[in-house]
Amino acid sequence: MVSNRKLLRLFKTDKSGATAVEFAIMGSVMIAIMFGFFDVAFAFYVRNSFNHAVGAAAREVYVDPDRTTAEITDDITDRLARFNSPIVTTVGTASAGALEYRVINVKMDYHYKTPYLNKFVVSLQGESRAPILDYQQ
Repeated sequence: MVSNRKLLRLFKTDKSGATAVEFAIMGSVMIAIMFGFFDVAFAFYVRNSFNHAVGAAAREVYVDPDRTTAEITDDITDRLARFNSPIVTTVGTASAGALEYRVINVKMDYHYKTPYLNKFVVSLQGESRAPILDYQQ
């Protein structure tokens, strides 16, 4: 029969489950940090897609100056629909000297998905201008 002191000493010196306990503590933290990095990287992807959509809308106005406000808004909404965020688009005109410009303003909020980051919201705002050219001259 093993005495209590000897059993306690064997228990203190046994290291067979130390790796599993350390992984249980640190593994969950590392996985949470990894998902946080993925979420931040996806936020950069959303920002890049947002800027591309605003620029593409301006390029299309440059090519086809007769595009209506509804067509421009629908184009931007279609390009950004996969992010499931409300999009506010305003289209106006401005002039500088003899040129008139179509001014496109777009706003969208991105919400992080990872716990502890989901409190943060990134407000994306973009503006692009395209000259209104008369190609019929």
